[in-house]
Amino acid sequence: MPNIKFFYAPDACSIIPHILLHETRTTFEPIRIEMEGSDESFPETFRKINPKSRVPVIVIDNEVITEVPAVSTMISSLAPEAHLLGQTPIETVRVHEWMNYVAGTVHAGGISHFFRPGRWTVSTEEKDLEMIKRRGLEIMRNCFVLIEEKLVGGYAVGEGFTAADVFLYFAYRIGVRAEIEMPVYAKFTELARRVEGRKSVQTVLSSEKIHSIF
Repeated sequence: MPNIKFFYAPDACSIIPHILLHETRTTFEPIRIEMEGSDESFPETFRKINPKSRVPVIVIDNEVITEVPAVSTMISSLAPEAHLLGQTPIETVRVHEWMNYVAGTVHAGGISHFFRPGRWTVSTEEKDLEMIKRRGLEIMRNCFVLIEEKLVGGYAVGEGFTAADVFLYFAYRIGVRAEIEMPVYAKFTELARRVEGRKSVQTVLSSEKIHSIF
């Protein structure tokens, strides 16, 4: 087995690959990274590993891998028998489609604008920051409507659990944190509830010392 180090921040997007590591039953060294200072920046030691200054990061035999979809794809490949990237070529495409939508649109377009408005403007005026937050919230709501419409079964892709379900669970958690009325999205809610019931998720919630949402 390769030597694996996993860098994460509690209750952040890094919860996605953290869950997948447990789903694959991979042996790894978890390294918790705490933000510091008023600007919530990461420590210099971590920035040397990932100059992007973002979690998650996984280091496999000295190969540094960043970005949630890439990290999640790498982890999923460690246990192909788990079919975390789907069971057919089209399912694999659909899993990547979901992963990129959550990472690129829901997270970067909505979540980051709502929770980190200062990243998107040089202004420090409260009215400007609030405008960005309102737009971020609007994007999240629009995304959740689309997610609800696209969910047709018990899982995001095919008839089994995949990495796509974990990405959607993360998005749902953030919706709860943003105080959006998430139960109105019935299929999305049921999927998130099902994912949270998995042993891997409960293990991660306990190890990161964060709460369940159901």
